[in-house]
Amino acid sequence: MAARHPRLGVERDPEMERALTLTEPLLDPKETRSAAAQVRALTLRGAQAVLAGAGESARLQARLVELHGAVPATGDLLAIGPPPGEPDPSAPATEALQWARGQ
Repeated sequence: MAARHPRLGVERDPEMERALTLTEPLLDPKETRSAAAQVRALTLRGAQAVLAGAGESARLQARLVELHGAVPATGDLLAIGPPPGEPDPSAPATEALQWARGQ
């Protein structure tokens, strides 16, 4: 039968077998009707645990990705310097205010 969603292959190595064996009695029988169902249940619970243990900024970042597909920046914004035409950050504040006012 064709699946509605793409499939994910998971290798049943010794660590995976041990995890499945140890967690089977702890899960609802519906969640252990197959190895795939058990892996899905463990994945969802693991994701909840990771999010619960993450800091507030990590939770907000995950939410932005979920809602908007936003991808975190990978570069250092301070390393690229100010955009052209921006006032020199080392200049006195009065020069920055004049620039902001278009003077």
